[in-house]
Amino acid sequence: MAKDIGIDLGTSTTNIFMKDKGIVLSEPSVVAINTSTGKPIAVGTAAERMIGRTPPTITTVKPVRKGAIADFEIAEFMLRYFLAKACGLAINFGTTRMILSVPTKISEVEQLAVLEAAKSSCRRPARAMPRLIEEPLASAIGADLPLRAESAEGSMIVDIGGGTTEVAVISMGSILVGDSITVGGEAFDLQVINHMRTDHNLLIGEETAETVKIKAGCVFPQAQEKSIDVYGRDMITGLPGNVRIYSNELIETFKDPAIQIVDCIKGVLDGLPPEISADIVRNGIAMSGGGSLLTGLSEFVRTETNVPVKVVDGARYATANGIGKCLSDVTLKELINAGRA
Repeated sequence: MAKDIGIDLGTSTTNIFMKDKGIVLSEPSVVAINTSTGKPIAVGTAAERMIGRTPPTITTVKPVRKGAIADFEIAEFMLRYFLAKACGLAINFGTTRMILSVPTKISEVEQLAVLEAAKSSCRRPARAMPRLIEEPLASAIGADLPLRAESAEGSMIVDIGGGTTEVAVISMGSILVGDSITVGGEAFDLQVINHMRTDHNLLIGEETAETVKIKAGCVFPQAQEKSIDVYGRDMITGLPGNVRIYSNELIETFKDPAIQIVDCIKGVLDGLPPEISADIVRNGIAMSGGGSLLTGLSEFVRTETNVPVKVVDGARYATANGIGKCLSDVTLKELINAGRA
C-alpha cells in the first residue's frame, strides 16, 4: 500500500504530515552523537535536552543548517528515525510518496542532497518517490492564501523559520517574486546570548536564550512589559548567577535581525507591478513560521512597510499543513517540483 507523507525539514524543527492523519510528528532537528564511536545515541526531543549539558564524549548536532543539509549521514539517520516513529512499519512497505519543502534559494546540489536523504531514509529506497516544493509556496497553501491558477490576485507570505526567512509574492499559482535570507529564530537567540554576555556579564546557552526570547522577547513596544529571571555563569566570579531582564531592553537587541527581515520584505515589494502592489495593500502580508510568533515582530513589519500584517492561524505548522494539502489536492500537486532523485 502506498503511503503519502509530507516533510517540513527545518533547521530547528522537523514536522511530518501523513495523508488522512495530519501532523503526526513535530520534534527538534537535533541528534546527539557519541564522539568515541561516532554513533547517534538520541534524536529529536531527547537530543535537544542534552544541548549545553553533554560530557566531552557526547556532542549534539543540527544536521540542517540555514535550510540546507549540512551533514548528510546524520540527516539521513534523523529522517529515518522520525519516519519510523511517525509511521511505524507502514514506511517499510509499498511505495512511499513524499513531498519535502525547501528554501527558494537552495542550490541544485542541495536539492539533490534533500531528495537523496529522503530516499535513503526509507527501508526500500527504490520505491521512494520524493518531490520538492518551495517553502513559501507550501506556507501560503497552509495559510489558505488565494493561490490557484484561476486567481490572478497577488498574495504575500513571509515565513520565518529557525535558520531562514522566506519572502514571496504569489499570483496565479506560482511565485512571482521571492527572496530568502539566512536570518530566522536562531538569529534572535544569538542576540540574547550576546546581550547577556556584554550587558550583564552572564554566560547562557542556546536553550536558555530561546526561553528568554519566547517568554520575554519583544521587537515592538508593548503595553504590558514582561520580565524573566535568567540563569547562567557569572563571567566575573565564575560562579552560577542570575539576572532579571525586561522585555523592553530586548527591543534594541532584536533590532538588527528584525531590520534584515524587513529589508528582505521591502526588496521583494520593490518593483512589483502596480496591480499586484494594490492587492497586497488590500490583503496585507501574511506571516507564518515559528519565528513570526515573536512578540511585536508583526507590528514592527507593519510599521516599517506601511502594509497590514497578520500572523496566520497555526503559523508554526503552516508549511507542514500546506504540504499536507498538496498530498490530497490534484490541482495543488501541479505546483510541486517534478524533479526526482
